[in-house]
Amino acid sequence: MAAVEACRGLRESGFCGEIDILAPDDLPTYNPMLVTYYAAGLIDYSAMFPYGDSNEVFSRYGVRLHKRSPAVKLSAAGRAVTTSNGETMRFDKCLIASGASPLIPPIERMSTSRILTIRTVDDAMRLKSALEKKPQRVVVVGASMVGAKLTELFLRAGSDVVLADRADRIFPLSAHPDCSRIIEERLLGTGVKLRFSTEISRAADTPEGLEICFKNDLEPLYADILLMCAGVRANIGFVDRDEIETRQGVLVDCRMESSVPGIYAAGDTAQGTDLSSGAKQIVGILSNARRQGYAAGCNMAGANIEYAGELPHNIVHFLGMNFVGIGDPNCCDRCESMEEGGRFAQIFYRDGKICGANMLDFFSEAGTFKNALRKSKILSNDRSGHVSQAWGNWPDWQNILARMDPRGFMVLRLRSLGQQSNHISF
Repeated sequence: MAAVEACRGLRESGFCGEIDILAPDDLPTYNPMLVTYYAAGLIDYSAMFPYGDSNEVFSRYGVRLHKRSPAVKLSAAGRAVTTSNGETMRFDKCLIASGASPLIPPIERMSTSRILTIRTVDDAMRLKSALEKKPQRVVVVGASMVGAKLTELFLRAGSDVVLADRADRIFPLSAHPDCSRIIEERLLGTGVKLRFSTEISRAADTPEGLEICFKNDLEPLYADILLMCAGVRANIGFVDRDEIETRQGVLVDCRMESSVPGIYAAGDTAQGTDLSSGAKQIVGILSNARRQGYAAGCNMAGANIEYAGELPHNIVHFLGMNFVGIGDPNCCDRCESMEEGGRFAQIFYRDGKICGANMLDFFSEAGTFKNALRKSKILSNDRSGHVSQAWGNWPDWQNILARMDPRGFMVLRLRSLGQQSNHISF
């Protein structure tokens, strides 16, 4: 999706030259986050393809699409890319938008069809088939948003579900331990079994089913299906790290340009700016990929577009719960919490400024908060000199209040332990 937006940015910025896209398959551009929705029967097959279920979008932008020709080597010095079929293509400028692949832990395993990953259209087809068979025992590895949706799907299909993770709690990257604890209590109430702070060491077919062994745990689990959703890894194996600066992904500046002039990155391969911390981070969400891609395309065409970065945020609805994680709860030095009527909210602070929030069943208010916080972060980081001195000096929460709906139709009460309640009007 970052690549499609880059093509749009190139053409809208006046670029009339040749554009080639090296694609790993012959499928249209799809949204990986819709895989579980298709498998659950909530959307049709075609709905997984936001730009249509054909490759017509590339024809619209005058792009030459090379199907089943993924890059296997990129030479920054030689300004050339080598494809899997041995073809060498030279370029003036290049965008690395090769996405990410499921991260499979290094486990000892026999060849088995019982282990499924959740990322691609092919994965969606296999997942749908697995759901239709209504397996009795399912193990989900990865207490992530995808893991939560899979847990829900198979629990509703009548399966006994175990949710496991090497972390010590659910949503370890986006939920505060207090919020994780509430979610886990609700999960246990539905019959889901939890196994945290451990890793899989072995998975093998046996007459009793798929035997799954965990490190430092004497008791193995037996399952009909093992679902792996323990994260993803950027597809940058073809990038020479001695030429282009990388960490988890390709490091980019605010123009989406890498350490090598003329080579850009966007989407799940790009390590750009995390607005909540200011650090370089891969923010693997759709809106970020599209904005990065468009900015990269514009700049490749000669424009000077800066993309400030993205505020990490995750939204998931599962088993009657709505969880929203904004920013990084693991880097805060203070938080304010409120629990009322089954709903729970926390605001995170670092160095006296708001850096994120958790909202459990405050779904309708979360978008307002996230957008306001994102704008306040962009304004406070603005280097153009166009931000007024008064606005730039306000604390984050005042910036947020200034951007909220002035009708004040809702008040979210936040109470720190041992402190007087604060009232923030939305």
